[in-house]
Amino acid sequence: MRLSTVYRRINVFLIAMAAGIAVGASGCVLVPFIQAFKEVGATEGDRMALLNERVKKFNAAVVWGNRAEAVSYVADESQLKLSPQFKDASEEERVFDSKVTNVTWEDSARAATVEVKTKFYKIPVYVVTTRVEEQKWKFETGVGWKLVDRTIQEG
Repeated sequence: MRLSTVYRRINVFLIAMAAGIAVGASGCVLVPFIQAFKEVGATEGDRMALLNERVKKFNAAVVWGNRAEAVSYVADESQLKLSPQFKDASEEERVFDSKVTNVTWEDSARAATVEVKTKFYKIPVYVVTTRVEEQKWKFETGVGWKLVDRTIQEG
């Protein structure tokens, strides 16, 4: 056997060993790909998990009075209708707690109605009141979940 053939086999072996050690030490190579696939919302379960996170972020924006962030979760076709709700609310009341009480899924988890119980007080009265909001969300591929309607029921 020629010396160059032996060196070539040793190099191939060393490269294979280095690749094996790198893969073993870094964990699963597929994790970023799997995570990206889940974030696309390709399956019904993925869409359900994505809505939960989106509703939390939207409600947090409302609680903190961050109108611009709250509007960013609203679908383009619904912004004209819903954005005045956030302006009026931030000037007249302070929301301090929101909790999802029910989710109704439709169309293989491509649409959902979310019921949220909200605690707030009107300025300057400071008497805590609870209300129920019905939020309608819609999933679009490439965009994610967007709020399409919001109905507030006092009481």
